[in-house]
Amino acid sequence: MRKITFYLLMLFSISAIGQGVTHTISDPAAITSLSASLQAGDEVVLLDGTYTSDERIKFSPTTGTAAEPITFRAETPGGVKFTGGLKMSIGGDHVIVDGFYWKGGIGASNFIEFRDGSSNYANHSTIQNCAIDGLEIDPDDAADDIIDKSITKHRWIVLYGTYNTVINCSFMNKNSAGALVLAEMEYNASPDGVSNTRCNVVGHTISNNYFYRYAKMDASLSNSGDSETIRIGTSEYQNVNSETTVSNNYFVEADGENEIITNKSKNNTYINNTFRRCRGSLVLRHGSGALVDGNYFLGENVEGTGGIRIVDSEHTVTNNYIQDCINVLDQAKWNNGITFLGGGDSHAVDCNSTSVSNGYQKTVSVNISNNSLVNTNAPLFYNEDKGSNDPSGSVINNLVYFASGNGNVTDVITGDSATAFDNLGTGLTYNGNVYTGTSLGATNAGFSEDNSITATASGEIFTFSGNKGADMGAYQPATDAMVGQGIGACFLDNSGAVITSGNCTIQVLESLTVGGLSTLDYTSGSYDVDVNANVSWSATVNDNWITLSQSSGTGDATVSVTVTENTLSSSRTGTVTFEQTSGNSSIVRTLTVSQDMADPRANLNLINPTATDVSVYSYTNQEVDPSKNKDNQAVHSLDKISGTYWASDRTQDPAGSGKSIIIYDLQGAFDLDLIDIATSSGKTYNLQIWVSTSGVDDADFTNVFGDIVTTSDGDMQPFIPSSTIAGVKYVKIIGDGQPGGSNYTSIHEIEFYTSQALSNSEFEKNTVKLYPNPVVNGVLYLNKQDSSVSDLRIYDISGKTILIKKLNPAVQKEVIDVSSISKGIYFVEITNGTSRLVNKIVVSK
Repeated sequence: MRKITFYLLMLFSISAIGQGVTHTISDPAAITSLSASLQAGDEVVLLDGTYTSDERIKFSPTTGTAAEPITFRAETPGGVKFTGGLKMSIGGDHVIVDGFYWKGGIGASNFIEFRDGSSNYANHSTIQNCAIDGLEIDPDDAADDIIDKSITKHRWIVLYGTYNTVINCSFMNKNSAGALVLAEMEYNASPDGVSNTRCNVVGHTISNNYFYRYAKMDASLSNSGDSETIRIGTSEYQNVNSETTVSNNYFVEADGENEIITNKSKNNTYINNTFRRCRGSLVLRHGSGALVDGNYFLGENVEGTGGIRIVDSEHTVTNNYIQDCINVLDQAKWNNGITFLGGGDSHAVDCNSTSVSNGYQKTVSVNISNNSLVNTNAPLFYNEDKGSNDPSGSVINNLVYFASGNGNVTDVITGDSATAFDNLGTGLTYNGNVYTGTSLGATNAGFSEDNSITATASGEIFTFSGNKGADMGAYQPATDAMVGQGIGACFLDNSGAVITSGNCTIQVLESLTVGGLSTLDYTSGSYDVDVNANVSWSATVNDNWITLSQSSGTGDATVSVTVTENTLSSSRTGTVTFEQTSGNSSIVRTLTVSQDMADPRANLNLINPTATDVSVYSYTNQEVDPSKNKDNQAVHSLDKISGTYWASDRTQDPAGSGKSIIIYDLQGAFDLDLIDIATSSGKTYNLQIWVSTSGVDDADFTNVFGDIVTTSDGDMQPFIPSSTIAGVKYVKIIGDGQPGGSNYTSIHEIEFYTSQALSNSEFEKNTVKLYPNPVVNGVLYLNKQDSSVSDLRIYDISGKTILIKKLNPAVQKEVIDVSSISKGIYFVEITNGTSRLVNKIVVSK
């Protein structure tokens, strides 16, 4: 013991500063033994110098507190240089590692880890103002890699425990596989034999760091995957409630693999990061509830650069600025502006579950709003590679801009097949999106071309006229000049050169972000919006139909937004302004609240609630071909079955009109207020809707709806005349096929609405009698006790009208000549103006 004591006394000296004690050492290995004796507020200073050791040191005191952490630091920031690949384990609570510089040396997996041993995890601990530059692979490992066609995997920083922080560090020139920074969640999921603690918050922070030149791994080599710059979680523990924040980091040429950042846990936040010339994307791979807000993706026209890829659910992707990204040569389906995947596995896995999938989850309830995609090829990309389940959620108020002559120009909407959008993209709700300088690439009423949009250069980025696209607040893209001046370690510049004029103040930048809302239903209701902030803020409502549960706060909050019922005949949009009220910045965020118009069907009555209330009077042709398994009859447009439909080729009209025509008999006279039509999902048709109050001759019809271009997502689409049309008996639909495409018109369902009060019951069957049945001699008799009975119609099983007869109210027994009707089963419909009765008859000759 005396020998050891003497050795330690030679290595450090002690001085008192405030309540803690400063220990000065000249050998990094001394920290391992010293850790156990350190008390709250103590500080250990390693003298400046170059140290060549490659051993692992352990800094794991147990007595630190939030008010008095225990610190291990370099004598001066960057003055301690480790050149042999010295490894470090950080354990205990409330400890800080500060100011060290790793330059070269041989790396190792879990090079710096926030644990000491298998169970002593760090909590509330920090590594700050440190740099790791150019750790090499051991020559023996490199030689084996060549033989095995693999690459050695090194993870530089591995976070265990809870509420740990990596801040103002520089990570440069990584040439080995393995995540550079990994938040490992296995021990948060079930530590020390506890069956499941996945619902507990992890709470790490990765902020103000500089990531430079992570070499692209050769994908053909084993171990080349798992080479993200940052990975938060693992697939196996994707439902851990991580709540990790990745903010204000600067990524330059962080190319390790296609996933620069990979989200693999729940409820993480990625805000105010800048990605420059990074050949990959920020990927929401596993885990739900991520917020991606206020990030810059600046591709600088480097091949392989991308923006954001979306899998799983309940994500908010808003106010991101994506510029000059391009990926057309390699892995193009993965790195685009914003990429949607379908997936198929269970999404939003509850944190109480211990069963998860390693596959691709369904993309459900995502909010993609107020993003700017500037001169970026494939702005919105639909990838069917991992499944074709339709993503759901909202795509609102995004802006796509291409400058004239820009070489990256593509359609706004593209995919990995010609039908990718039809197969994958129509389940999302689109509203208020604008584009200019290109074509849309698909039919989507939620986008409008706006060539009046102007772009004003603001340094390397642009601001745009109007209120669409990203609201970046006070956040400007990080630049090389900022490295050492609040980004990264203060003693290195962007190239890794040592500087002495850096800003060594460790400060989390002020931030204020506000979640988004999908388009709201017209009814009144309350909806939660998450505010993420490290400052105080106020909220101002700009429209009187919106109220808030709170108008100010400090830090994070969930604000309830309440809206009144929209009684207007159009949708409406309002805003709430959130503004920073403490600190040094002037961050302003705008929450856009969009609400649908009142349901146009409200307070109207459906004329045809069943399949037989309205009938098909006539049609030009129908697609029926048993040899091709086609049975698209006209009557299917009334059968209330979404999977069946009427299909008509306009070139096959026997009368040579070159149109597809179908006439519906409303079986009475109605004041017509709305017609609902569902056509084939994702397809566009040119239609006209004509109405008649008398007969079915061409001269009887009037076009009161004008020319209609309809695009349906498979749901009913309402068409409303300028005013109620009184006394309509027949409705004619004229189809002209798809513009520039198919000659076919397809109607899956059609429904008719009136403001009239409709009878709820048929008139009594005993008031009329039809005989004989079967009809054997071509004569059918009608005996009627009700003088109000006015009309009789006979139609076949396809709904086609065969005979119409006006009845004489003065005659009780009428003769109906059916001798011209072929043998078969028919329906006789008798009406009295407000009600109807249908009887089946058999004509037998």
